[in-house]
Amino acid sequence: MKKLGENIRVVREMRNLTQEALASAIGYSQKHVSRIEKGEVQLGDECIKRISKALKVSPQKLIHLDYNSFLKE
Repeated sequence: MKKLGENIRVVREMRNLTQEALASAIGYSQKHVSRIEKGEVQLGDECIKRISKALKVSPQKLIHLDYNSFLKE
C-alpha cells in the first residue's frame, strides 16, 4: 500500500491541500493521514472512495496514478 500512499500524497500536494485539510474532509486525524501516506495503514474501499472524493479524482486514477495524464487535467 506504500504506492497508494505516495499517490495520495502527490495528488494532495498537487491540489494544494495540507494533511490537516484532507483529514478534515475525510473525517480522520492528521496523524492518520500521515500514516496513510507512508503506507502504514491498510485502506479499505470506503476509505479510498472518501479520499478520492476529497481529492477530486477517481479511485482508479488514484490507485493507478499516471503522472503525465494527471498533469494534463
